[in-house]
Amino acid sequence: MSKTPNDIPNINDLRVEIDRVDNLLLDLIAKRLELAGQVRKAKSGARVWRPSREHSLVRDLAAAAQDTPPELVARIWAELMSASLALQGPMRLHVSLEGDALTNGALVRDRFGAALPTISYPTTSAALAAAAAEDEGVAVIPAPGGMQRWWTSLAYGGALEEMHILAGLPRVGNNDWPQAVAVATADILPSGDDMTLMTLKDPSAALDAGLSVKLRAETGEHSLLSLQGFYGPESEVLKTVQSKDPSAKIIGSMAMALPENLT
Repeated sequence: MSKTPNDIPNINDLRVEIDRVDNLLLDLIAKRLELAGQVRKAKSGARVWRPSREHSLVRDLAAAAQDTPPELVARIWAELMSASLALQGPMRLHVSLEGDALTNGALVRDRFGAALPTISYPTTSAALAAAAAEDEGVAVIPAPGGMQRWWTSLAYGGALEEMHILAGLPRVGNNDWPQAVAVATADILPSGDDMTLMTLKDPSAALDAGLSVKLRAETGEHSLLSLQGFYGPESEVLKTVQSKDPSAKIIGSMAMALPENLT
């Protein structure tokens, strides 16, 4: 690349190089989408959306990107994965979020991109019911806490026991509790940096088991605790808690949000 006497790059050379890189990016994106179109066949009936794998990929990419802001990496890959998921199968988002519609729309797009079909609902219960009725349905709803008590339907004996909290929104941020969550019937799997969610009637049962927990929400009967790390529905930790409180149930696991600055 030619330079001026003052060692300033030539603007025309820079533009040519940018165009070259843009064309390379487009070729790679086309190749990625071509591969994504074949993934559904290879999965042989497996779930299309795997939030744990998705988040671990973005986390690794953000760490490798060095000076590129994690939020930018997350947004780019949200769009790429959204386009890939749309090609792979009938995944659909069922959204019920309180507050400003533009803010909520940006929150969903930052996590899921813009390619997936999305339906909005006036109530959280309606979004949950619609997602539960579809194999690849995902409800995007307010995070548990305060007046948000829908999570009790995922607890032991609840109406939606088969559903799980699988992701938090936004993906990037410095808070330890999300604004919204994604709920689906997909399996609870680890991402490598997780927060496990447990419901039970007697929180002391978790403390007696030696667990470090945080109380995230409670009703008159149920409590929602978060545990640092991943504990699956068949874990020995859960069995220990259940020996003192049979109502204890793992209702989900969320990957920890990426910090805004990884350096």
